[in-house]
Amino acid sequence: MSYPKYGWIGNKISESDMASLYRMKTKTRRPITAMVAEAVSQYVREVGK
Repeated sequence: MSYPKYGWIGNKISESDMASLYRMKTKTRRPITAMVAEAVSQYVREVGK
């Protein structure tokens, strides 16, 4: 059996945070994956300073 190089880390997002992301998704019509990608980019820029 083969596993992907990077496991999906979405299972580390709390149920309440995921619910908030879903509500944001329905209001903004942006995919959750796009919001998560933006958050990761911002985090990497801040922590990488």
